[in-house]
Parts: sequence; C-alpha cells; structure tokens
Amino acid sequence: MLNDQRIATYLRGLAEGEDEPLRAARARSEEADIPAVPAETGGVLRFLARATAARTVVEIGSGGGYSGLWFLGGMDPKGILTTIELDASHQSLAQQAYAEAGVAGRVRSLLGPALQMLPKLADDSYDIVFIDAEKSEYPEYLEHAKRLLRPGGVLVADNVLAGGRVADQLVDDEDTLGLRNFNAAVTEDPDLSGLIMPIGDGILVAVLAE
Repeated sequence: MLNDQRIATYLRGLAEGEDEPLRAARARSEEADIPAVPAETGGVLRFLARATAARTVVEIGSGGGYSGLWFLGGMDPKGILTTIELDASHQSLAQQAYAEAGVAGRVRSLLGPALQMLPKLADDSYDIVFIDAEKSEYPEYLEHAKRLLRPGGVLVADNVLAGGRVADQLVDDEDTLGLRNFNAAVTEDPDLSGLIMPIGDGILVAVLAE
C-alpha cells in the first residue's frame, strides 16, 4: 500500500506553484473565512483553460478571486473571465486580486444570485463553465451550463464529493442531495461525457457533445 501523504507531497512538488498574486488571494480568502479551492484543484483549472485555449470562461462563485486567477493564467491572453458572486464583500476581494495580478481588464464581474445572473448570458458562447457556489443549486446551474457552453465546451464543478457524504445514502441534507442529483444528472445526460476526479473535494469535468 502506497503512503497517500508521501504521494500527495510528491505530486505537490511537481505541480505548478502559486505566484505572489495567488498567495495573496489565498491569504485574504482565509482571513475572510472564504473557502478557496486547493492549489491542486487550481492546477486542474489552469490546465483545462490551456488545453482548450479558452477565450471565454464563466465562473459561478468568485470567492476571493483565487480560482479566477488560476483560470486567467491558463486562458488565451485576450480571453475574458465572467465571474458571478452573491456577496459584495467577496466580490471586492476578488476584484482586488485581479487588480494586483494585472488582469482586471480581462474580468467581467457580476454581483447577484447566480440563478438571476446566468439567464443574462448568451447561449453557446463559452468554452468553460465552472460551478463552485450554492451546492443545493448545482442541478439548476447544470441547465444553464448546457445552454451557455459552445459545442465541445467543458463543464467543471468543484466539491462534488462533499467530503464523502454523497456516497452515504443516510445523508440527505439539502446540499448533499443537490450534489448527488447533479452528479447523477451529468452521468445520465447523453450530451455530456465526463468523469469525477478525486482531487481536493472532488472535481467533475464533462465535455458537451459537438
């Protein structure tokens, strides 16, 4: 049996590290008690942006701007990140992170409930849609994501394992049910081809059929 901690440490040593804007964004997020994706998850986001040469990304849940910076680091230099945040104080921290990184001009920051903001975005216009907001609303976000993604676009969702709670049928709180239903909906959707990676708290990645 391999030592999981030794392997995790080894893999972190090979992964792309945080630069100063990322470290600062993480520190501010921690100070404000805003959840931020693990650096390993950030590396996946940047990889996907690079692999798709993404020019248009929608992020549902800005947090303190940490995940947005990972995306922007992998996107086409002229690419635009559209990021939606419910909390004005979180949005302010995210905007500070973008400004410090010199990428504020590449960010469209929307304030308000995601389910009210998403209908304002154009159909078939985005290379990547990233979901990291209210867990109970993930199934509804999925409906919008399919509409927003271009054919061949990529859906990404964080926290889909919910600390293992999704696998325990005795757990039936609203957030866990939302995630469980979301995972099942993606798996059963003939227009989506995806997988769940056990990185961080679970990342679901799916490609929309062309």
